[in-house]
Order: sequence, then structure tokens, then C-alpha cells
Amino acid sequence: MSEASQTTNGEEVENAVAADQIIEKRIGCAHYKRRAKFVTPCCNKLYMCRYCHDEKEQHYFNRKSVTELICTECDMRQKVQAECSNCGVRFGKYTCLICNLFDDEDKKQYHCEGCGICRVGGRDRFFHCERCNMCLPVQLQCVGHRCVENVSRANCPVCLEDIHTSRIPCHIPDCGHLLHRPCFEQMLKSGHYACPTCQTSMIDMTNLWNYLDSEVDATPMPPEYADYKTTILCKDCHKLSIVKFHVVGLKCQFCGGYNTCQTNGFHKDSSTSEACETASPSSSTSSSSTSRSGSSSVTFEREERHVDAGDELPRANPMDEPPQA
Repeated sequence: MSEASQTTNGEEVENAVAADQIIEKRIGCAHYKRRAKFVTPCCNKLYMCRYCHDEKEQHYFNRKSVTELICTECDMRQKVQAECSNCGVRFGKYTCLICNLFDDEDKKQYHCEGCGICRVGGRDRFFHCERCNMCLPVQLQCVGHRCVENVSRANCPVCLEDIHTSRIPCHIPDCGHLLHRPCFEQMLKSGHYACPTCQTSMIDMTNLWNYLDSEVDATPMPPEYADYKTTILCKDCHKLSIVKFHVVGLKCQFCGGYNTCQTNGFHKDSSTSEACETASPSSSTSSSSTSRSGSSSVTFEREERHVDAGDELPRANPMDEPPQA
């Protein structure tokens, strides 16, 4: 009786393992749910998708170069097509023979002729900008966006990975440059709010600018530096202005922001007597060098302190470029 029971249990285990293998055989891989394997022309091996190939090989695989595949239902080797020529099974509910993409999961995939690739998210939610040469959310058609020619053909400035063919969503700041959304969120958590490409503020900085205004008012400069001025360039409005030097920050006279940098050393106001100006030229020069570095470090510390004091980081509107399918 016990031997028969053990035999029955063994058969059940074998059947369960066989069933799991069939399910695994049909659902594809961790990246795509499909019923076909690619015959990779670069190394003549079988892989479920290009990501499975790239994880194991030392070279990259372009799925558009595939000319043959193998049906996972009947193991029939055949040319790339939507359905198996032997058993008739469809390799994926979504099929694009331009990109050689097969996927059973509904991700609202669509092929963009302008981008030359398949994207996810739904064709009705995005439009293709000819100058940017990429798909953008339809909301930007109403509010407008800054065009940057072929912007998605560059790598992410944070992780240096490709953007155009990435499966990771990309954030689109007001400046028009792209970076992966996880990279953007990590920058905010680290206290960096400027675009890594052009240094323009990527989020609304009004609260921080107001905080720095109060800090400047509460921290008067010593009398010997009270009359010093400097020329600054605003990284947000891109205008030059002459402002009073302050170690906390240098406020743009046009947009009121502190995302600025000095274009030269500071100097005494023209109303100051020439005698006082020539009395200590070396002191003025050395103070200029020290204060420039001090201004940067103090401003950075103030920004971090402001972030720590709040309940959460400032958040941008998540209107991202659709990732590749």
C-alpha cells in the first residue's frame, strides 16, 4: 500500500514538473510573453528575446536583423512571421514584423513610424514631434514644449544608458533634455534640482528661493564686505545682472532665482571711495577667491537643510516619453 502511494506521489510530481515546463515554455521569458525563440544571426543561438541574449553574451543583438525563429509549441524552424506555418499558433497577441516584436501582454503597444520602433502606452496618448524626433505626451501639444533636435538619440546624462530604445520611462523637464525617470527621482532625493545637461531648474523652486530670501535677510554681510558687488549669470533665465555679493546666495534680478553663478570676481560698489578701493587690492583679490567657493558651498548646504526640513521632496509633473516596447 505504501509502495503504491509512493508511486502515485512520484507520478504526480512528474506531471506537475512537466506542466510547469509547458507553462514556462509557452509564456516566454521575464521580458516578454511570447511563443517563439529568435535564431540570432550574430552567434547562431536560440534566445527568447534580445535582452536574454545581451545578458549572456558579450555583444549586443539587434532584433530587426532576425530572419528566422523557432515556434515553442512545435519546435518548427521557420522565417519570421506572425503565425507558425506548422501548428498555426500566433507568436504574440501584439505582433510587429517591422521590429520583429511579439508579445502576449497588453501594454497598449504601437509602432511609431517617426521613431522607427514600437512603444508602449497607447497611440492616442502620444504624438510624434518631428524636430525632437520622438514621441511626446499629447498634453504638451496644448501647453507647448521646448524642441531639442534629436534629443532622444543621446544617452541619459546620469546613467549614460541609451534613451531612445530604453524600456525605462524618461522624464521631460521644461528645458527639453531627457533623463530616465528613476535617475530624475534619485537626483531629487540627493538634493540636485538642476538639469545635468544645461543646469536649468527641473522643478518649481519657489519655496526654496523664498527660504533663501529669508536667510539672506537674517544674515547681514560684515561691514567690510557690505558694499561688494558681483556679476552673475542666471542658469534659469540666462540673463546677466550685477548684484550685491552674499555668502548665502546670489539672487537673479530678473527672475528672482538663486540658480546662478559668478562670471567674475566681486568688487566694491562704484559709490565707494577710490582710496578705500586701492588701499587693499590684495585683500580684495584673495577675498574674491575665497568667497566664490564659500558662496557655492553655503548655498548647497542651505538647499540640503531646506529639503531635510520638509516632509517630502518637491515633485514634478510626470509627463514622460513612452518607453520602447
